Amino acid sequence: MNEVRNKFVVKKSSRDFVIGVVIVCGLAIGGLVGYQQIFTKGLDRLPDEVCDGAVDREVAAQVLPDARSASEDGSVTGTGENLFFGCRVDTTGHSLVSGEVKVQAVSAKSWSNFYEGYGGAEEGKALQVGVGEVRALSKTRIASIYAPCAPRGVKASTARQPYALIAEVRVLGESRVKGAALRQDLTNFAYQLTQHAYKVGECQDALTFPKEIPSYPSGAKG
Repeated sequence: MNEVRNKFVVKKSSRDFVIGVVIVCGLAIGGLVGYQQIFTKGLDRLPDEVCDGAVDREVAAQVLPDARSASEDGSVTGTGENLFFGCRVDTTGHSLVSGEVKVQAVSAKSWSNFYEGYGGAEEGKALQVGVGEVRALSKTRIASIYAPCAPRGVKASTARQPYALIAEVRVLGESRVKGAALRQDLTNFAYQLTQHAYKVGECQDALTFPKEIPSYPSGAKG
């Protein structure tokens, strides 16, 4: 009789142990899912297109690390040759990607020369790619786009320098990726900002933007 009772106790203990393990695992999985939803999905709760519809949210998410919450803002000020479009996406993790596009009377060569020395040695070497008249340039944590644009109300034929939209985007704080990947992601962000500003600024040029900006040369580091 005692032997039967002992076997019953052992079986019950084993069953209770298994049930306990299942409960603990379930709580752990539930806690992990809850943690991810509360503390890492802030960027996912932003609009599909951030900064007044200028940039795909996923482009920003490729740059910024996971965070509990995130916010975004985009606005246009000025018109014609005073056009300025700003964009900012930031997180509770103290990381942000911000950029602006403005009209300038500047040649592609002058733009390139400026960024060659921009940011000092810590920003690394400037790399460039382009399609037609649209040019892209990146350094370690900065990207810029050059796109011809004679803004509304300006007589481009009488200007000493060609008019263009100049976009600049940078990341501050931690970033999700580094090196070549970060260069490309920031460039994609700046490129979408530029396309949006081109429409908003009612540029007189009949510029056709390529579907995407080419990748930088292979082997590009930070």
